[in-house]
Amino acid sequence: MHPAAIAFQDPARLHARCEIAGVRRRTLQPGYETTVAVPDEVWEPLPDGHPERFAPSVFTRDGGLVELFRLPDTVFDIPTATALVEMLGDAFPVTLGETTDRPGLASTHTDPETGFRLGLHVDNHQALPYPSRETARRRLCVNLGPGSRYLLLADTDIKSICRTVHHPYETHIPTTADLRMYVTLRRTVRVLRIRVDPGEGWLAPTAVLPYDESTADLPLPSVTASWLGHWDRGLFPPLI
Repeated sequence: MHPAAIAFQDPARLHARCEIAGVRRRTLQPGYETTVAVPDEVWEPLPDGHPERFAPSVFTRDGGLVELFRLPDTVFDIPTATALVEMLGDAFPVTLGETTDRPGLASTHTDPETGFRLGLHVDNHQALPYPSRETARRRLCVNLGPGSRYLLLADTDIKSICRTVHHPYETHIPTTADLRMYVTLRRTVRVLRIRVDPGEGWLAPTAVLPYDESTADLPLPSVTASWLGHWDRGLFPPLI
């Protein structure tokens, strides 16, 4: 993988709902873990021609894709969303539960034990080492409203980061600490901020791509539900 390893199933649709910014380190920020990697908040429109960098190649696995989709009109609450996910083809999806996030949060994901916000991070539910990292489950998240929210995705994958900050890296289990060290070393990371409206959702390889969510600059709270699983591409209609 390379610094533009992020691959969208339909990158041409990014311009209307995506911005890009740099990533910086924050230390001793109230409510956050001691040291975190977060967007620098200097959001800019995605440059012309930039979405093509995120097009999948013939080598991109279904499990490595980011997909933005619209939910069927019949899905409007947690029970119906859960029933839908159970029909998608993975017999054993992992339910991550639901959250309600108030507006105005630069970061929504927290450590369940401490309550501290994580900033950009990778999922490690399976704790897979470097060689098998791409086989991790994708995260599926749906926004049931009433407000919109943002998906934040780094454009540099955790394996590229791991090769920089660990030696030997081949047996290492990549973690969020690796990303934080990478940013501390002043290595360049960019982050995409993608608007996800009510009735929409996303699939992403969050064990490989550092991510977070945000409700900054948005007027309403939003409820989400999330799962982990192995799903084929194209199970949902794409965003219009």
